[in-house]
Amino acid sequence: MKVLMVAVLALVAPSALGYDEKYDKLDVDKIIGDDALFTAYIDCMLDKGPCTVEHSEDFKKLLPEVIQTACAKCSGIQRTNVRKTVKALSDKKPDDFAKFRAKFDPKGEYEKDFSAFMLGTD
Repeated sequence: MKVLMVAVLALVAPSALGYDEKYDKLDVDKIIGDDALFTAYIDCMLDKGPCTVEHSEDFKKLLPEVIQTACAKCSGIQRTNVRKTVKALSDKKPDDFAKFRAKFDPKGEYEKDFSAFMLGTD
């Protein structure tokens, strides 16, 4: 029985403690640098288009938790990539950035912690 419990915990723990490492391999700089690709991700998140680009459907599901927890489950590379992406969204597409804020934090309840996360350098 103990062996079964350990096996179950080994399978469940990674998903409870962090996000899949497959997201670490995503080339965020390429996405940000390609306006059509970047727009496709943004449109998916904002329900303005289909979620057909790599991992976009996953990101759409994970995004509320990432914002609410200030990326607490993110690996180091994921934190870096979230920061790059949010900064690019803010700089390149401020209107869409405002829509993100309205959709994912309409009451501003996560803004303080998420802003502190954005200023971090870990």
